[in-house]
Amino acid sequence: MSEVKKLTTEELQQIKNIKQKYTNLALSLGELELQKSNIEKEKQNLLNIQSQLVEEENTLAKELTDKYGNGSINIETGEITL
Repeated sequence: MSEVKKLTTEELQQIKNIKQKYTNLALSLGELELQKSNIEKEKQNLLNIQSQLVEEENTLAKELTDKYGNGSINIETGEITL
């Protein structure tokens, strides 16, 4: 027949504390993964905006080049040096 022994209250509490720490760790890791996912979505959104801006810039550059020719634009004064 097997002998049954009992842990002390302190030993049992230590085991419970470790188990709770693992639970908290798992929750923290899950929250971190959700934040990471949200950051990736926001990053993709910003990259899409960047692509749109590049297209808009290229379109405007072509329109201005067609109208004025190749040159350099002074953003402050609006003057074009050809």
